[in-house]
This record gives sequence, structure tokens and C-alpha cells, in this order.
Amino acid sequence: MRRLVTLLFTIAFLMASFSCSSKKLPEQVAVKSKNILTSLREMSQAYEKKDLDTFLSGISDLYPDRDTFAKSLTGVFAKYESIHFNIQYTRMIILIEQNGQIAVTFSWDAEWQTAGGASVKDGARVTMIFEPKSNKLLSIEGKNPFLAQPGETPGKQ
Repeated sequence: MRRLVTLLFTIAFLMASFSCSSKKLPEQVAVKSKNILTSLREMSQAYEKKDLDTFLSGISDLYPDRDTFAKSLTGVFAKYESIHFNIQYTRMIILIEQNGQIAVTFSWDAEWQTAGGASVKDGARVTMIFEPKSNKLLSIEGKNPFLAQPGETPGKQ
């Protein structure tokens, strides 16, 4: 009995050693997810800094009405002195279709302040569609988080 227990422990130890010893490369899905998160962070940072060129570099040329969106952003950047934009990463859903687009659903909240001290607060849940190869924004499903729209403060009704 003692030999059997020793043999089982030895086999279990060897199996554990072999399974831990090989290096496993990150899955392609994990790499894509990380790249999308990086793209979102860069876009939100450029938005808060009101850096239109950097922000638009993350938008695909196939984005519907890209020029109109750029003009709207120019208006937002000119009107508001400061922008605070927050993405809630902890409740984010990333759907990666095999050889297809990447859909990212998350909640956001923002505050736009004028030089006179007036502010607009807003927030919602949105889905953004990204190109799989370039990680550039293709479309926004839901309320556009980058256009200041007077609304209710998140959590108040």
C-alpha cells in the first residue's frame, strides 16, 4: 500500500512538473483584447487632451460620416475648457468574431466644463465596433460618448 501511494504521488508530481515547465504563448484572442484596450485608452486620453489628430488616428476611414464627426469634435473641443472621460473597464464585454469585427460593450461617464464653470454630465452603455487588423473604430452603437449632449447625471432620474 505504501509503495502504491508513493508511486501515485511521484506520477502526480511528474505530471505537474511537465505541465508547468512548457511556455505557452498568449492566445490570439487575449492579444486582440489587449490591443483593443490599448486603443480605447489612447482614444480616451487624446479626447481628454482635446488632441483631434491623435483621436482621429484611432477612427477608421470607413467610419460613417467621419468628416461630420470630426467637425462635431472640433466644436466640442472649442466649447469646453476641460473634459473628464471615464470608461468602466471592469464591466466590459469584448466579443471577437473569428476573422471578423470586434465588438466592445462598456459603460462610460463624462463631464464637460466650460470656462465659465457650467458643466454637462452624461453617461450610458455603448457598443463600439473595431476593425480586427488595425483596431480602429468602425462604428458606435448607442449614444456617442464623445459628443457632449445634455442629459441626466448618471444615477439620477
